[in-house]
Amino acid sequence: MRITRPYEVQYADPITAHAGESLTIRRADDEFPGWRWCRALDGREGWVPVELLSSEEPETVILQDYSARELQVQAGEDVVVEDARHGWVLVRNVKGERGWIPADRVH
Repeated sequence: MRITRPYEVQYADPITAHAGESLTIRRADDEFPGWRWCRALDGREGWVPVELLSSEEPETVILQDYSARELQVQAGEDVVVEDARHGWVLVRNVKGERGWIPADRVH
């Protein structure tokens, strides 16, 4: 796939969690339904797809390893889409770097 519009990383130190770890759900995303703002035990926060959470209760468990890392991309750059969830795609660039970007940035 090709990047059609650039994207700048919004969160420098996003949440990363391993399957079975406890998270606290803080709020839902109004712009991208299907994402929840969560806090890990190490204090890092970030958006997590709702289907990776064991429940919608404030205290929940993540069901698989996950990182909310975003990737800075430039128009014209080629990427491989590895996952797509609720208006966002997880991509890998030619350098092997991976991260989430809004789906409207790739075609």
